[in-house]
Amino acid sequence: MTRSKLRNLALPLGLAVAAAILVGLYVISYRNSVTHGAGLVKVYVAARDIPAGTDGSSIAAGAYMKTQTVPHRAVVDGAITSVAPLTSLSTRGQIYKGEQITLRQFAPVAQGGIFAKFSGKERVVVVPGDSFQLLSGQLSDGDRIDVLATAKYHNSKGYARAGARVVLRNLLVLKAPEGSSPTSTSTITGQPSISVTLVMTDDQAQTMAWALKQADWFFALRPTNHPANSRGRLETLYTFLAHGLPRSTAFTQIDGTDPEATDGR
Repeated sequence: MTRSKLRNLALPLGLAVAAAILVGLYVISYRNSVTHGAGLVKVYVAARDIPAGTDGSSIAAGAYMKTQTVPHRAVVDGAITSVAPLTSLSTRGQIYKGEQITLRQFAPVAQGGIFAKFSGKERVVVVPGDSFQLLSGQLSDGDRIDVLATAKYHNSKGYARAGARVVLRNLLVLKAPEGSSPTSTSTITGQPSISVTLVMTDDQAQTMAWALKQADWFFALRPTNHPANSRGRLETLYTFLAHGLPRSTAFTQIDGTDPEATDGR
């Protein structure tokens, strides 16, 4: 290959290398300008889920959180840049992994503990019962339960009736029962000696109070894997006997002149 050909080949290669270098420098310069314009800020985020009522001193120790750099525009209102304010506080509710930690998620220690686990219209209610009703041995703190109840009544014609349905859903268990005896009762009051502490709204507490005095009831443990609810309905003698029957057959076989046959209609 002659010198002229080598010179002709080297020239475009040199220009290509120079162009690549210039493009690289431009990209670096652009990224720096974007980063500088974004105003990056270091904030604290949860390194793992932080349970409600966790002491701020434990969080400030570092096991629960880590620093993360985010653009200024992405900083959540109230996000902390120092752990010092947390030492006299506790978490109001659960903080999930990856969330920015803010002062709004905390309350004074005096409002922590059990008070960090409910707010607003929610109330803490202690529900007494036997081990079968309260799922003793199956229930744990933090579980979610539904309440099913059956109530007896008389219709306008004086016929005795009964109905059952899920009356409360998705209640948080603060404290599961410790006893396991299905017939354990207090020697002083004669009442069941085990109980469950639940969080429910004031309206739900009213429903629970009615069930405790006027109905037969029991708890149903909800799943942790994709919990869902069936369509709510009232179970009566009529609907109970009609299960599995075609609608037309149910009407011909169950419907009739017997008052008990039309229960629930």
